[in-house]
Amino acid sequence: PDFYGLYDDLSVRRILTFFALSHGVDRQDVPTAAARAAERVGLSDRMETPAGALSRGLRQRLAIGATIVHEPKVLLLDEPASGLDPQARRDLSHLLLSLKDAGLTVVVSSHILAELEDYCSDMIILENGRIAGGGPVAVRRADEARYLVRLAVPRDDFAAFLSARRELKVVEADAGHAVVALSGDAAERAVFVRLLVDAGFAVASFGAAAKALEETYFKNVGR
Repeated sequence: PDFYGLYDDLSVRRILTFFALSHGVDRQDVPTAAARAAERVGLSDRMETPAGALSRGLRQRLAIGATIVHEPKVLLLDEPASGLDPQARRDLSHLLLSLKDAGLTVVVSSHILAELEDYCSDMIILENGRIAGGGPVAVRRADEARYLVRLAVPRDDFAAFLSARRELKVVEADAGHAVVALSGDAAERAVFVRLLVDAGFAVASFGAAAKALEETYFKNVGR
């Protein structure tokens, strides 16, 4: 849940132990389960710290650790970044990516679409209790920026041309526009635009791309 109930007087170790036992982990396996959960959420060095002494971001990590201590296959989160500062939100994104890479299915319900781009691979939009759209999402790395290029004259071979360039990460493309991921270096952007011009594409505009999830959301909601 958004605000996770923790026993403030208990240490990180005792909270993880409590939740492991509550989820039916064999008593002999509990110490190992608690230690593994703490390691996965980056709290191995806080095992004897009372939960009440942790920051909001670390409490959120502990809450996730308590939720995954019994090795579930699916993790459901509601507004997990609510109330976190920018650094804690980035740390949370990295944590969720590591859990996903380890094989855990993470399902997040949130209204803050921009931060979801850091770790979501698929999106489902709900409007008035019904599915209004969605689809696959290209996860954005922390060290990359996304740029939108539009052509004055659409060409059917535009998307294929970009896809054939192995040095490019193409987020989406069609005959008239494309979103590509670049490092953000000015020289790299200049090389990309020159590549298009030299290939005969009539570039009408080039600039930072809007948030992909927000764009998808507004395309689907209100239909």
